Amino acid sequence: MNARWYVLLIIVSLFFTKQASGQYLSVGGDFELDQQLGCSDLTVTVTNLNPGICATPPCPIAYKYEGINSATTLDAFYTYTVPGSYWVYQFIQGATGDRADSILMTVVAPELPNITLFSCNSLGLLVQINDTYYDEYEINYGDGSVIIVPKGSTVLPYTYANNNQRTVNVTGLFTTATNQCGVTSIPFDPLATVLPAQIDSLIQLNGSTLKLNYNLPANSDNKLEISIGDNTNFVLFKNLNQNTSVDTIASLSLPQNTYCFRIATYDACSNFRSYSNEICSITLNASAQNNQITTDWNTVDFGVAQSFNLFRDDILLQSLASTVFQHVDTTVICNTNYCYQLDVNYAGGISRSLKVCETAFSTDIPPTIDNISSTTNSDSIEWVWQVPLNSTPENYIVHQTLENGSIISSETANTNSLNQLFENQTNYISVQMVDICGNVSPLNLIASSIFLEGDINGNLDIELSWNDYFGWIDGHQGFYITIRSEEGDLIDSVYTGGNTSFTVALEDQEKQTLTFTVWVIPVLDGIPYSRSNMLTLERDPVIAIPNSFTPNGDGLNDKFIVTGKFIESYEMQIFNRWGEVLYQTTDLENGWDGTSRNKKIGTGNYSYWVRIKDLNNNEHIRTGSILILSN
Repeated sequence: MNARWYVLLIIVSLFFTKQASGQYLSVGGDFELDQQLGCSDLTVTVTNLNPGICATPPCPIAYKYEGINSATTLDAFYTYTVPGSYWVYQFIQGATGDRADSILMTVVAPELPNITLFSCNSLGLLVQINDTYYDEYEINYGDGSVIIVPKGSTVLPYTYANNNQRTVNVTGLFTTATNQCGVTSIPFDPLATVLPAQIDSLIQLNGSTLKLNYNLPANSDNKLEISIGDNTNFVLFKNLNQNTSVDTIASLSLPQNTYCFRIATYDACSNFRSYSNEICSITLNASAQNNQITTDWNTVDFGVAQSFNLFRDDILLQSLASTVFQHVDTTVICNTNYCYQLDVNYAGGISRSLKVCETAFSTDIPPTIDNISSTTNSDSIEWVWQVPLNSTPENYIVHQTLENGSIISSETANTNSLNQLFENQTNYISVQMVDICGNVSPLNLIASSIFLEGDINGNLDIELSWNDYFGWIDGHQGFYITIRSEEGDLIDSVYTGGNTSFTVALEDQEKQTLTFTVWVIPVLDGIPYSRSNMLTLERDPVIAIPNSFTPNGDGLNDKFIVTGKFIESYEMQIFNRWGEVLYQTTDLENGWDGTSRNKKIGTGNYSYWVRIKDLNNNEHIRTGSILILSN
């Protein structure tokens, strides 16, 4: 600004500023105050205009400066330190008594002037005074230039000689007082060029509200502009406070419209505008299809100047080029809710969409259960089935069925196994898999347990039989029977092929008690064998007692011998017709040779008593008569 304009302003302001003391007249006209309105601390001086009438002039004069009840003083000056309104009283002693007069004065707080500094190009500054608290304002530009501006007046732009930092001081003045009031001091850096603003981010908060984060140049005049639907028709939206960096914009229709923003930074001295980067809102949509969620979005296309980052549950899912406006997410799990958010990356900032959430689903039917094995224990049947590859079961539905597949009852299993009560019969089940999506596999096959039965026929042979096994998609190779002793030792293992019966001949075994188990071998490897119940059978001992013998020494049938199988111990007694014991022995091998006390006895009938303990420690008593044909 030209220096002569400042000289002229200073002269004009001094002309209108009251400098002389004693210019505010009291109510009765007896005295004057040099100041009547000013800021604390404010010192006032009283000038008496009435010499008074007393016997010996000059007459005594007294003062009260803070109302009628305040202290009396002879001092013609007083300093006010507390803001307020005060009555000042003067008392003059005269021949007719005291003469009193008064005047009201006001002391106010020294408030700081409310000002704004605006940078201009070419080292310019515009000071804007925003209040009218004071009568006038003194602006000290910090380089020796000072002007006085009446309240409500427009301040003209000022130009600095260089870009050195200055401190601009603006002081509030009352024309009714000589002291200065509040001073606002602001550092200022003159700029050759006022830089544009920068929008860092646009964050959508909900369907009607978004937040802008930006950086404004220091001491700048900025206006936010908006364009709806594109970035070509911007209009003024609001003035921005130069001391803020965040703005919340409400009452929008973000799901339906695209909003673009930019900030116009004005050269306050010339009204020249520079513009920030542009940033636009995004409309993001998500929809769930079978085993996938598709997201698509709409925003202003800035071409290669933008790119996209798609987030899922706040974790980066995919970075996408500027030409892509859709993404298909196939890495989803059904019944899981996913929330997506999109960032548009510009050269100067980002725009972030609202979160959109979708729950994934799948209608894919899970694979069937193809292989079920059973193990029959003494009181339960344990079923176990093979989990299909690449499946994610949630649980299983196990149906107890009849042999023809008719369902009797159903229950849920959380693992691929289930125990059922064994009731001495063949059980049948079918299994369906329920995946985590709630889809249920078809019923594919019926599985059976193996029920082993057996009996001892009239020849004391053991006859075994069992049902055929089904439960494996590829069937079985055949059956094995394991034969174990009462102590659990393996005696034999017999492959029966596809036969479901087997006979254990009496002469083939030496153990009185045997335990049998049937095993089924699957065709496919990796599938557990199925096993029947364990069947334990105990034969009675074989006891053969002849009814006659000829102890004549011809080497044929010379002894009465008890023979048999599974005999552990033996005791025999021979009686005559009067019940006398003729002979007794525990020697099963030798028997009785027809003598008593080393003498042959006569031919005829004799009685015997035989006690046998078998291999299982069971006792067997036999009695009868034996005929001696010749001796």
